[in-house]
Amino acid sequence: MKQIVFLVRLIFALALSGLCLISFAAFLGFVSPLLDAFNHLQPFLFIGTLVGFLLVLVLFANHRAWAGMLALAATGFLSSAVIVIPEQVHGLLRQGGNPQDQQVIKLMSHNLFGRNYDMARMADVILNEDPDIIALQEYFDEQREGLHPLIISQYPYFSRCADRKQSHVALYSKMPFVLENGTQCAENADAENNPVARIVARFTDQNDTDFVVVTTHLNWPIQINPLRDDDLDFGQKLVAMTARKQREWLELTSAIDQIELPHVLMGDLNSTSWSYALRQFNRATNLTRYSHGLFTYPKLLYIKGWRETPAFLPIDHMMASDNIQVQSVRAGDKTGSDHLPLYAEILVSAPE
Repeated sequence: MKQIVFLVRLIFALALSGLCLISFAAFLGFVSPLLDAFNHLQPFLFIGTLVGFLLVLVLFANHRAWAGMLALAATGFLSSAVIVIPEQVHGLLRQGGNPQDQQVIKLMSHNLFGRNYDMARMADVILNEDPDIIALQEYFDEQREGLHPLIISQYPYFSRCADRKQSHVALYSKMPFVLENGTQCAENADAENNPVARIVARFTDQNDTDFVVVTTHLNWPIQINPLRDDDLDFGQKLVAMTARKQREWLELTSAIDQIELPHVLMGDLNSTSWSYALRQFNRATNLTRYSHGLFTYPKLLYIKGWRETPAFLPIDHMMASDNIQVQSVRAGDKTGSDHLPLYAEILVSAPE
């Protein structure tokens, strides 16, 4: 019996040590983009270290290692909690404003999922929610063939980028718009770079106030391909793993900085709310993020077939500049995609 208890404690101690090490590495994500990638695991780190802390009280009661194990678990939990809790509390404190005489504009942003072919269901969701402007990601040819004819009568103004994986984005609107210079479609681009697309559209509301909507779809924070590049040494491989996403942040920051009108950014940024990189992007662009604590992904996971799961990662975002008053932001119901849609209601104020 003693051997079994010893083995259980040993396995638990090793597992908790690994979990706490990852949690502390995520806390240090401001040092390196590679460490920051661990912040995408925060739901597991937060819950895992909390459960670990409670289990230490049971498994190591009256054991000489009790204090050390408790300190380890507490360090891991606090490293996660200082990142997770403020973000979630911020989401709970969202407040709307007073529309007064301004036009309320409803926005929708949604990654349709490239393997979702039930566009009749998607059209029903759109028409029932009745947004004024729709931003779509993973809007491949198959999705367009099914969805476009069903909504074009209600949304006669549209633009679409379509080439490589991250380049299938689109904008539909009830309101006319003009594409701005920051729009970037990736036709005929080098497949090795898997470039992203960006639509930058200028609208005018009922009060003759101009504003801009930007949508894009960024890549994941980590790229595995550099690990197989024999021309790079180990250190270069580690740097290369995050180089693509860092370049995308810089390019998007540059595009946002060129917009002088009130503007909104919405899309699948493939970066959780707990990421230092996302918060640095907000500081660099002076955009206020309103999608705090909204879990949108994954609604589907492939486990011997596609199976529905609770969303536990906030990677779809809505942000706005100072002259945009955001009335509300929420995640919608499931649509058949592996993402939930985001909806926002905004008011636009003319720049002073």
